Amino acid sequence: MFRKIDVIIILFFIILSIVFIFKPYSYSAKKLMLVVENESFYIPYKDGYFNLFGKVKDVFGNEHSVYKGMEFEIAGGRVKALHSDCANQICVNTSWIENCGDTIICAPNRVAVIIDCSDKDITQK
Repeated sequence: MFRKIDVIIILFFIILSIVFIFKPYSYSAKKLMLVVENESFYIPYKDGYFNLFGKVKDVFGNEHSVYKGMEFEIAGGRVKALHSDCANQICVNTSWIENCGDTIICAPNRVAVIIDCSDKDITQK
């Protein structure tokens, strides 16, 4: 027969195992990394539009000069390329990205947008 302490210990280990199973997914925050030619920086991951013609602000408020004919939309945690001045339009025909590691790449413009879920803390350079 189970005693009260046995039930408590069993419940404790069940709860502990559930926490360890779901911990990597619940605590990793999504970040949006923009890679342009040889420069990479994180941009705000909030709903709206951003284009790559002119100044692009990173999460720290620093401005980066980027002159590429591309426009992106962020909606509901998803990202999509709306416009690109490249010939094949592969990046524009890419569906919405929303999961960790998903990427939109425009090879002619040398641009990549990556959803980064790593646990590393982003710091200002």
